[in-house]
Amino acid sequence: MQSLKIKWQNRLDALEPLALVAFDSAVAKLKRKLLTFDDEKLAALQGVFAENLLFIAGEKDVLPWSDGVIYFGRDLLAPSLFLPTNLRPNVPLDLFEKNLLIHFDKQKPFAVIENKIISVGKMRPISRKILSEIL
Repeated sequence: MQSLKIKWQNRLDALEPLALVAFDSAVAKLKRKLLTFDDEKLAALQGVFAENLLFIAGEKDVLPWSDGVIYFGRDLLAPSLFLPTNLRPNVPLDLFEKNLLIHFDKQKPFAVIENKIISVGKMRPISRKILSEIL
């Protein structure tokens, strides 16, 4: 079976931001920003974290704006995916999603950025206790 090389291109119709991911040094900056939120605003967010990665989802009015993060939205043509708000794969989105679901169905929904697939199906509410476990 031949693998398909996906290239990412600029998106002319930017998606509404519904999530973000921070990698490496941006995780600490994002954590500091989140700790300035009151408990009610934190509770409006969900997320998952792993070593050197923090993924946060919520309404665009609640999402923090932080340097070094990548913002994600959802496209109706690929509802299982969080995609960068300003990028799209160079293949039809519905086929892109179907191909990913063949391999990663148990991990959906997931975020896709270039060569990374981030399983976000186990998101849980964000709290100060959760943030204390990060880094």
